[in-house]
Amino acid sequence: MRFCQWAPLLLVSLACTAHSDGEESDTKEAVPKRVQLANGLTAIVRPIEGAKEIAMVVLYKVGGDHDPEGRSGMAHLIEHVYITGAAGTGQSRTAKEFFGRYRSGCNAQTGDRYTVVATVFPQADLNEELREAAARMGDLRLTALDLDRERPRVLDEVANMFGRIPSLGALNQARELIRPTPQGGRKGGRPEHLSAITLDEVRLRYESFYKPRNAILVLAGGIDPATAVASIEESFAKLPSGQEIPPPAEPGPPKFGASQELAVGHPQAQPEVCLAYKAPDPASDLYAPFLVLVSRLWTGSSKLDGEPGRNPIHFPVLDDPAVLSVTARLKRGETHRQTRDRLENFVAEAAKPALGPNEAAAAQQTFGFFLGTASLPDALLMTNLYGVAFSLARREQSGIDSARLTQALGTVTEQDLRRAAKEIFAHDRSAAALITKNP
Repeated sequence: MRFCQWAPLLLVSLACTAHSDGEESDTKEAVPKRVQLANGLTAIVRPIEGAKEIAMVVLYKVGGDHDPEGRSGMAHLIEHVYITGAAGTGQSRTAKEFFGRYRSGCNAQTGDRYTVVATVFPQADLNEELREAAARMGDLRLTALDLDRERPRVLDEVANMFGRIPSLGALNQARELIRPTPQGGRKGGRPEHLSAITLDEVRLRYESFYKPRNAILVLAGGIDPATAVASIEESFAKLPSGQEIPPPAEPGPPKFGASQELAVGHPQAQPEVCLAYKAPDPASDLYAPFLVLVSRLWTGSSKLDGEPGRNPIHFPVLDDPAVLSVTARLKRGETHRQTRDRLENFVAEAAKPALGPNEAAAAQQTFGFFLGTASLPDALLMTNLYGVAFSLARREQSGIDSARLTQALGTVTEQDLRRAAKEIFAHDRSAAALITKNP
C-alpha cells in the first residue's frame, strides 16, 4: 500500500540542477551518523537544520524476490499486517487509522528486495514513535482477523496493478516481460498464491526475518544525532536478532522483443503502449552512462505528449530500479505497432547525440537527491524528509557508494554512452505491453 503527502522525488531532484554548468556548490552537507547495534540493526541519523519534524524509515531486506515458491505476495501481505496488527500496548487498527495518525505523511511498500514502513511526525514524538517501531519489530501479535481484513485489500491492490487501473496494468505487464518475477510469481503477488497463505506461515515468516539483523532504521529531520542514537539503543537494543534472510531468488531472463496485449474494461481506459527496458545494476560500469541517458529521456519527455500529471518516463531510481518504462497513448488513427515504433524512435533519438560538455555534471545534480551525487542544502531537503530517509536507507541496502558514483558520472565518455545506448536501449532490448479496451 502507499500513501504520500510529500513532493515527488523526481520533482525535488530536478529542482536541484542549478549547477549543471559544472560549477560546484559550496553547500556543506551534514554527514549522516551510522551505528550498528549488537543485534544487527543498522541505524542512520541525518540531522536537517531548520526541520521541525522527523521522518523515520524502517527498511527490511525482505521483498517479493524472497517469497517462497507458491507463495508469491507473502512479503506484500506481511507489509499490510505489519502496520495494522496489534503491537506493544497498541491494538490492531485499520489502514485508514494508520494513515490518519500521520498527517504529515506515511508510507508502506514492498519492492523486489525490500519492505519499507515510513512515518513523519513532530520532533516531540520521537521517543514514542521509536517505541512504536520497536514494538512492531519485536512484539507484533497477528490474528486471523488481521489476515481477513488485509488479504482482500492486497488482492484489490494487485488487481489494480495488473489491469483494473490501465496505466498501472501497462507498466506492470511490461515489467513482468523484462524482469519476470522469480519462481513463477508476480509483482505484488499472484491472487491464487495470496489466497492460499495461512496465518501460521505469516507468523513464522515475521518472527524469523522481520527482525533487527535484517533491518535498517533511518531518522532524518530536526534531531540531535547523539540523542537520537541513545533513544534508538534504548528502544531496540534488547530485541532478539532474528534469522538472516536467505538469498533472494533470481528473476527469469528478460523476454526481449516480446509483447503482451491486455484488454481492460475500465470506462475511461485508452489504448496505449508501454515499452520496458532492463536497467543495469548500480555496480555495473554501465550505470553512470545509463543515468546520463535517463536524464535525456526525462528532459525530452514532453515530446511524447503525455497526459497531465503522468510522466511518460517511469524510472523510480530507488523504489523500483530494475526497469525503465516509456509509455504513450495511441494517437488518433494510430495502431499499436505505430505507437511502439514512435516510442522506439523517441528513445533512439534521445540516445543519438554525442555527449555534451555539461551532461555528466547535470546528471550528478539530477540524481543528487536520490543517489547522493550532489550536495543539497538543508533548506531543500527539509521539504521532503521522507525522501531523505528513504534514499539513505535504500542506498545503504543497495551498497551504492555515492562518492564513487559521483566520480563515475564525472568521467563518462562518449564511448561509454554509445555502449550503454547499444546494450540497454537498442530496438531489440525492450518488451512491450499493449493496452486495448474491451468493447
